[in-house]
Amino acid sequence: MAAPAQRGTKAVENKKIQSKEGSSEMEVNSSLAEEDVKSSVKDAQKDKGMLVEAKVNGEWFTGRVAAVETGKNNVRWKVKFDYVPINTPKDRWVFKGGDDVRLMRPASPESQSPDTNQGPVRSVTPPTAAEPDTTQSGPSKETSESLVGMMRTLLRYFFPPDFRIPKDSLNNMAAEDLVAFPIKEYFQQYESGLQSLCNSYQSRAESRAKAIEEKSSGAEARLAETEEKLRKLRTNIVALLQKVQEDIEISSDDELDAYIEDLVTKGE
Repeated sequence: MAAPAQRGTKAVENKKIQSKEGSSEMEVNSSLAEEDVKSSVKDAQKDKGMLVEAKVNGEWFTGRVAAVETGKNNVRWKVKFDYVPINTPKDRWVFKGGDDVRLMRPASPESQSPDTNQGPVRSVTPPTAAEPDTTQSGPSKETSESLVGMMRTLLRYFFPPDFRIPKDSLNNMAAEDLVAFPIKEYFQQYESGLQSLCNSYQSRAESRAKAIEEKSSGAEARLAETEEKLRKLRTNIVALLQKVQEDIEISSDDELDAYIEDLVTKGE
């Protein structure tokens, strides 16, 4: 009877050992899964600062990854645009690897294929824009042409008179020509012309102010002369009245005006 009891005890102990081993294995697997998730989130955060292009209303605009959100099966980027037209959002959320986002340079063979918007989401992402990187693409042809056109427009708008390069030649300048454009000399001549224009306006304003001041001084002189003539005329009238009527007393200009008005009224 002792042998069967011992076998039963050993069987129970074996089950306990197997149960502990199974529990330990589940804990290890759970820990590994958590580490994989943390690693994936950490790798996804490296996408911040990447130079990308995102599509808005059917047009591609350049920008940077400003924020990253990780889900169970996908990663979302918040792209902050460098420049967009008026009434266009300045940023938008896109799914990494989606059809409406792409890198600004083709990726290297070691990391991923050039067409990143068709491939699945990967846990290992390209390095950020701050690191030396050959995985990001340069500006697209459409973006480059748009920037070249914008540069031509700006140069034409502020083009200084008598600049050594003809203004019409800007229309045929390629990107390489614009890079070599003497922009420092251009702005020096523009500022010189602007200063001359400001000096001209200032001189005209000073001349007008001087002319107005001279007119004002002349008017004041004529007014003083007229007042002096009027004063002498009143004095002569009083002297004349006193010769006609010796007892007349007039002590102010108002009394003289009233007396003359009374004489005119009686005469009528």
